[in-house]
Amino acid sequence: MAERNGPRGPYRKGLQRRREIIAAAAELFAEAGYTHSSMRELARRMGLTQTGVLHHFADKEELLVEVLNLRDSSVAEYLSELQATDVPTRSKEVARHSAEHEGLTSLYIILAAEAIYRDHPAHKYFVEHYRSAQTQTLDPGPEASENAPMGVSPEMIATLGIAVQDGLQLQRRYRDDIDVVAAVDAYWRLVAAARAHWSQQSASEGSDRQDGDDSD
Repeated sequence: MAERNGPRGPYRKGLQRRREIIAAAAELFAEAGYTHSSMRELARRMGLTQTGVLHHFADKEELLVEVLNLRDSSVAEYLSELQATDVPTRSKEVARHSAEHEGLTSLYIILAAEAIYRDHPAHKYFVEHYRSAQTQTLDPGPEASENAPMGVSPEMIATLGIAVQDGLQLQRRYRDDIDVVAAVDAYWRLVAAARAHWSQQSASEGSDRQDGDDSD
């Protein structure tokens, strides 16, 4: 007799119901924000009682965590299928994923704005999210931080890259003509061009100093 893999019976149905509630909550939070969303409205959309929803989640804050994890998992699964590991390509693909999953991206934008207050339940999540994004976007390039040309360190380039990524997604909600993938790609091409110029300038200055030393 063939063995069955994965959960069965009531447990499997419970997992499926949790997934359905999380998906419905993601839609609700994207429409109204976390603060203005209610468990009552979520239950209504699901055709359940509030007690039925609370059978799967202790409270709205626990549900918020699962909704944020849903967005993160979607991005992580998408990136895991890519062969490219360089930061510019992965940044461009994150932009592509965001453009193709507008519901999750709208949810992210709304919650990121709401969570600026320290008492918001998602505030710590976004603090950690941006710390992680800084690490993942850090592309040292040929220069070392202590010798960054014109004072523009790799850390600053990463910070600006994240701002470009998030800012473009926000603008796209008001401008349908923006191609966020092309714009993110343009940012990293500008960075590459600037680095090439700085490298050439540094080599030229080094050559001039060497010529000066030889003439002494």
